[in-house]
Amino acid sequence: SAASDVYKRQVMHPLCNVLSILAIACSFVLPVSSLRAGTPMSDRVAVEAGVRTELAKDLALPPPALSDLSGRRCLDGRPVDGVQGEVVEYWANLECSYCGIQEVIRAQREDSNLCIVVRHAPAEAYGESLKKALCYEALHSFSVNAAHRFWDAVVPRTELGIPAPYEGILQAALQEAAIAPEAFGEALRTASTLVSADMFAARSRITSTPTYVLQGIRFPACDFTAAQLRHALELADRARSGDAEAGERIVEMITHG
Repeated sequence: SAASDVYKRQVMHPLCNVLSILAIACSFVLPVSSLRAGTPMSDRVAVEAGVRTELAKDLALPPPALSDLSGRRCLDGRPVDGVQGEVVEYWANLECSYCGIQEVIRAQREDSNLCIVVRHAPAEAYGESLKKALCYEALHSFSVNAAHRFWDAVVPRTELGIPAPYEGILQAALQEAAIAPEAFGEALRTASTLVSADMFAARSRITSTPTYVLQGIRFPACDFTAAQLRHALELADRARSGDAEAGERIVEMITHG
């Protein structure tokens, strides 16, 4: 029918072009080993000892410089360059059922002194996680709200981590934000550079998702609420200043996280 021809020409063909560009963008992203949510261990003492070792490694290094995140944007769209306040990194895998975005958005909205930067640790074992990361970053360059709705729609809702199809959700996001497929294709190419840099930085450092990095201290497998994130950041600040009690509280938080 005529309507079917119009649909194919105006909707399906541009989407196919976008998906083709997305496949090309994936080919430019560095591979990464499988990253999974934290695995419980029966020996709590051994776990705590491991957490203390990793905390000591983080504290032995200077906190990351703001210039390390140059060119990126905060969760609310502000450029990181020249931002006032404290920067928080949120490392996630969009096919990890623990990597929700709603509490992170709430934390950003409730504290304008924070700049939360999403960083990606997609895993090959999760199949579509790399494509979802690329789509999120490309959408974020056009519309913060569209990007966040895409994330919330594609992240798995069960602990089994069953992947959620993303093609239809992406098409709806492009239409809602009035993003031309050609422009989105260009954004995907830019996103591939960003995600590739994240995956390189994640090697040997980000071993589970979600992981927050506060003052250079990793909080792996911690699914903070908005209120807990500010509290954890205060502990990180105190630990950086040599507060041993704050360090112990961080160890407990990570162990139970």
